[in-house]
Amino acid sequence: MTTPEIGSKAAHSKFDDRLAWSAVVVRSLIVLSPLAAIGATWLAAHRTVPAVTAPVLLLSIACAARPASHLGLPVVAGIAIQWIAIVHDHTTPWSIAAAAALAVFHVAQAAATVAPPTATWTPAMRVRWIRRSSILIIASAFTWACVELLNSHTPAASTALLTTALLTLAATGLWASHSSGRPDQTN
Repeated sequence: MTTPEIGSKAAHSKFDDRLAWSAVVVRSLIVLSPLAAIGATWLAAHRTVPAVTAPVLLLSIACAARPASHLGLPVVAGIAIQWIAIVHDHTTPWSIAAAAALAVFHVAQAAATVAPPTATWTPAMRVRWIRRSSILIIASAFTWACVELLNSHTPAASTALLTTALLTLAATGLWASHSSGRPDQTN
C-alpha cells in the first residue's frame, strides 16, 4: 500500500475540495456591493426602481457563480441607468458611495477570476488587491471633490483647478502602474 504524494488529490483534506474562505468573501462582495450601490441610490433619491433592483440582484448572484462571464456589464448598466434616471443631484456625496460599491463589485469579480475557488489567498495577494482597490476609491472621491469645487468657483479658478486635478490623477495613475504589478517586486 502506498501513501499519496503531497499535492496529489488523495492527500488533500475534504476542505480543499470546497470553496476557500477567500473565495467565499470575494463572491459575497460580488453579491453585496451592487446592493450597496442600490442603497446609495435609495439614500440619494429616497426611492429605487424595483424593476431594476430585482434583475440587478439576480444578475449579481449569477456573477458570483460565474465571475468570468460578462454578466457584470448589465449589473453595472442597471445601477448606472437607475442612478441617472432617479437621482436628480448627480454630484451628491452619495455618488461616492455608489462609485465605491461599483469599484468593489468590479474588483471582486476580477479577483474571483484570478484563482480557482479552492485556492487560498496569501496575505500578500490580499494586501495587493486591497491597496489597488483603495487607490481606485480614493481617486473616485478625489474626482468628486474636484467636481464639487469646480461647481462652486469662478471659471478662471476652475480651469486651474481642473488642470491641477487632471495632472494629479495622471501622476497617481503613473505611480500606481509603476508601484504594482511587476513580477520582480514583492507587494
